Amino acid sequence: MKLNPFSKKPTAYYDKVKAEYDKLDREMTAAKDQLNEAEAEFERKRRRQFELDQHGSMYSSTREQSQASFAASEASNRVRHIKGEIGQLESRIAPLRRIALAPDRFARAKQAFDALVAQKLATTGELEKANVLIAKVSKRVAEADARIVTETQSATQTLLDADCEFSVPEALTRLEAELRLGKSSLAELEGKRGTLLAELRELPMAIREAERVFIGCRADVVEIELYEQLMPAMTLFARASAARRQNDYRHDETRFEIEIPRELIEPAELALAAELPTA
Repeated sequence: MKLNPFSKKPTAYYDKVKAEYDKLDREMTAAKDQLNEAEAEFERKRRRQFELDQHGSMYSSTREQSQASFAASEASNRVRHIKGEIGQLESRIAPLRRIALAPDRFARAKQAFDALVAQKLATTGELEKANVLIAKVSKRVAEADARIVTETQSATQTLLDADCEFSVPEALTRLEAELRLGKSSLAELEGKRGTLLAELRELPMAIREAERVFIGCRADVVEIELYEQLMPAMTLFARASAARRQNDYRHDETRFEIEIPRELIEPAELALAAELPTA
């Protein structure tokens, strides 16, 4: 299920940023398509100029050569112009990208983080089951081995005392089959345990990386939530910042620092910690 961090919450700030981002993104896509066409056109005209130059005189150029050279130069200028437009678009879209993509990035990061934690829990459970089975099968193998020793000694004595044809006792045959089956099962279980242990050794690093990404994406989403609540009061911040600027010329009027009461920090940190899945 796709997560929506902004469900049932104000979204005016995000909607404005996302709309501007989508508009610029469409312009960027169109500009890149134009660039591909312009580069292909330039390459055709450059090749045409090269072909004419190869067959022409090195001391003078024909009218057709001059026209081809001019066309190639025009095509080259168009490529540079479009690249310049793309650069300007990128400078405008870059500050918006982090906010515009934050909800989807957060949803993917949370899904990946949750999946890895669930995988660790499941793998740990499988390992515990494997250990229980290994202990159980190991005990049966040891018991079968001990009984085989006893049965072998008994059968050996019977063989020595027998005056007629000797048959291997059915109990000994059954125990040897049980021992082979037990050892085979034990080897399979130990192989499975080795695979699970290797997986568990790799998971902590993957989980730490997923947690790092999750925390970064969550910070962007929480920032958006903050701005959604601040927008109605932004005129008050603007007024306070403008007044500060009039009193202190060094103050940047686009920023206004506020102090958060320390008694609010710890509950916020605890709430954030509670959002992290635990393995």
